[in-house]
Amino acid sequence: MLVLETGVGAARTEAALQWLLGSPRLGNVPYRPKVVLSAGFAGALREEHRVGDIVLATEVCQPEGLSWPVTWPQELPPGEWRPPLHRGRLLTVPRLVESPADKEKLGREYHAVAADMESAIVARHCSQRGIPFGCIRAISDDLHTPLSGRLVSVLQGGRVAVLRLTASLLASPRLVGELWRLAQHTRLAARQLGEALGELLTLTLPWATKE
Repeated sequence: MLVLETGVGAARTEAALQWLLGSPRLGNVPYRPKVVLSAGFAGALREEHRVGDIVLATEVCQPEGLSWPVTWPQELPPGEWRPPLHRGRLLTVPRLVESPADKEKLGREYHAVAADMESAIVARHCSQRGIPFGCIRAISDDLHTPLSGRLVSVLQGGRVAVLRLTASLLASPRLVGELWRLAQHTRLAARQLGEALGELLTLTLPWATKE
C-alpha cells in the first residue's frame, strides 16, 4: 500500500497524480496502483450531516456538469460500520464555500451531500486509465458553520502563509476563534476518518495471499 499526501486543491492533486499514475519506479519496479482511494475532509451540504460524519461517495461531480461514478468498493460487507458510513454524491468545487446559504444551494442544485476540492480530479484521472476509484471524506464543517472571507483567504492556497495569517489576525482578532473552532473540528474529523479508513481497508481489500 502506498500512501500519497497530495495537499489541498486541484493544482496539488493534479501534480501528485501525474507522478502516481505515470508509472514511477519503486525499487526499480514500475508502480501501477490496482485501486486508488481518495481520503480527506469535506464540508456538509445537507442538514443531517455533522462534524465527524463519514461520507463514502457513490458519485463525484463538478459544477461544470461532469460526473464520475465511484467504482470501489462495489459492495460493502454486511454488518454495522463504526463509525457509520453515509453514502451519497460528492461535489468538487474550486474554492472553499463561505456561507451556509451557498452550501445549501449547492447541495440542492447538484444533489450532493458534501463538497471538497480534490476528488473530481482523482476520479477523472482514474476513469481515463481504467483504475478502480474510491472516495471517503470526513465532515470538518457542517451546513450551518460559516467561513469568513478572511479565513477563506488564509486557507485558499492550500498552505497557510505565516505572514498572511499574521496580517489577517491583526486586521480581525476574531479570526482566532474561527481558527480554534476549525482546529477542533478538523481534529475530530481526522480521528473519525482514521477509524473509518482502518475498517474500510481491513474489510474490503483482499489481504490474503495465495501460496
